[in-house]
Amino acid sequence: MTASLASLFSSVATKQLAAVDLPKVASHQHELNGSRRLRQFFGEETTKGALRWHYFSDDEEPSREIGTFTFYDSRLKSFERTGRTEWRMYYPGEFLSRAAVGDVLILARSHSGDVYGLVFQAGSSWLRAAKTLFDIEGDQKSFRISPSEDLSRHTIEFVSARILEELDLDIELPATTDFDGVAAIELDAALKAGRLFPAAARLSAVARSLVLVDESKADATLQQWLEAEELIFRAAERRLVDEKLRAGFRDVDDFIAYSLSVHNRRKSRMGLALQNHLSQLFAANGVRYTAQMYTENRKKPDFVFPGADAYRDKAFDASRLTMLAVKSSCKERWTQVLTEAARIPVKHLCTLEPAISEAQTDEMARQQVVLVMPAALHETFSPRQKRALITLADFIEMVRARQDN
Repeated sequence: MTASLASLFSSVATKQLAAVDLPKVASHQHELNGSRRLRQFFGEETTKGALRWHYFSDDEEPSREIGTFTFYDSRLKSFERTGRTEWRMYYPGEFLSRAAVGDVLILARSHSGDVYGLVFQAGSSWLRAAKTLFDIEGDQKSFRISPSEDLSRHTIEFVSARILEELDLDIELPATTDFDGVAAIELDAALKAGRLFPAAARLSAVARSLVLVDESKADATLQQWLEAEELIFRAAERRLVDEKLRAGFRDVDDFIAYSLSVHNRRKSRMGLALQNHLSQLFAANGVRYTAQMYTENRKKPDFVFPGADAYRDKAFDASRLTMLAVKSSCKERWTQVLTEAARIPVKHLCTLEPAISEAQTDEMARQQVVLVMPAALHETFSPRQKRALITLADFIEMVRARQDN
């Protein structure tokens, strides 16, 4: 069911940036030294192409830019006389000027030949995520190359898929043929019902029916259900998009509108899938709740425990009430939960966003927001942050104890 990094990238090169690498610091050039290892990445011939820059920092929104690069031997003309080579990677533009000494550069080459220059701020949550994704250990003073045979050992499972999604790289994750038949059946059923795409609740139910799990192990079960639904969704989407591409577009506006609809469907689907699977897990583990109930000022938290009747009963002990908001990606939207369920001062928030910055989790703690997430994602947080996180299993145990008290 899982793909590997080798299905996305043919090679990856990693290096901690030094002063000599950075324009306007200790270098007036826009070049990276083409060491022997970097020649493993590009090959032994002059290479030119597009370079898709991305910069990730906890202090600002991720930025991107498309530039070009040339990998060449600067001593080629004198090679016959001297026998020496000096390979360099030249890039125009000032994108690396925003980087600092100690930041980490990852060059990743896709199978289509696209080259990505991913720059991660030193000590940032983004860098922790990248180290998890690319299995980076320690500081790389010179380029470390991970060829395809090494990347094939790094599977794109739950955590990796979430990190790639957060990095927002314009790389198409490979679809698997395992679920093509299921996707075709669901698309046909949706069309007969007058829908272009299967309903989110239907996809979630189908995904659960295909995976054998132990529902008492909430974290692993949620991960398996989400992975299965992702594979069905991508198989269905691939079929639908291929049909549209064969049919063609009326004009540029039609193409842009269709692209946006695909993008928006991807974004909204994960949040709905997370809610659907959580509902099933709560029921399977004997947890009572009301979903999407109205509270004060017509606010509508995703889940209230043990339910609407208890929440509306002013005589019911408020310390036994719990609320859970569900957002697959937090970002700035986490503050929306602060005004939900006024009787419950501590807000629990279930998310799938990896490696949230310490500044943001510190502010969440000050606002009495407790993050709930599958155990596998905890590894993308710092040791200090982990102490404030709780797993889904821990959350279920807490809510069940409150309702049974």
